[in-house]
Amino acid sequence: MRTLILAAAIAIAPAAAFAQPARAYVNGTGGFATTTDGTSGDVSAEAGVKVAPHLFVFGDVGRFHNLQPSEVTSAVDATTATLSTLGIDVTGNARVPAWYTTGGVRAEIPTGHHVMPYVFGSVGLARLTPEATFSYNSGTIGATTPTVGDDVTPQVVSLGNYTQPAATNALMISGGGGIEAPIAGRLVLDASYRISRVNAESPLHPQGLTFGVGYRF
Repeated sequence: MRTLILAAAIAIAPAAAFAQPARAYVNGTGGFATTTDGTSGDVSAEAGVKVAPHLFVFGDVGRFHNLQPSEVTSAVDATTATLSTLGIDVTGNARVPAWYTTGGVRAEIPTGHHVMPYVFGSVGLARLTPEATFSYNSGTIGATTPTVGDDVTPQVVSLGNYTQPAATNALMISGGGGIEAPIAGRLVLDASYRISRVNAESPLHPQGLTFGVGYRF
């Protein structure tokens, strides 16, 4: 996997080494993370400051699009089954987006070539916000008959058939590595692999690739 990332960076980047060591950097990335529940989008923004040669401290903030839907799926299925017995047909959808913010250390590995490999480790918090939505198919909800496809989540909740789960915070520990390759001036291509542990009630281990652009000061 690292070999593929390296090859992609070399192919895209112009043949120009890093002009001078960076004092700080910012970048934005997007990609995916996989868990036992499936694959989720993963976007983040990061900033770092040099504290020693080739060593940076950094902080980031990001979001997993849908990290652990199975935690909500059983309750959603039970609700749709209950409503069905009342003559109400809805389609339920479970999601668990998660915002996270972490801080840590990033160490660059000088190679003397046109790419800069690095490794990193971080610790912080993830805020998981489980939610369910219900779309209308048929039947009468209260005194109304919605249009097929309408979001009837507020009606389902107000009827007492479903209660949205509370948001929770969980410790998040991450580690991984990546490469930077120059694009133009101080702009760089960034590609990285990260694996994390989110200490939710059922611990999660999202891992995946992100790609983006950074600026070195």
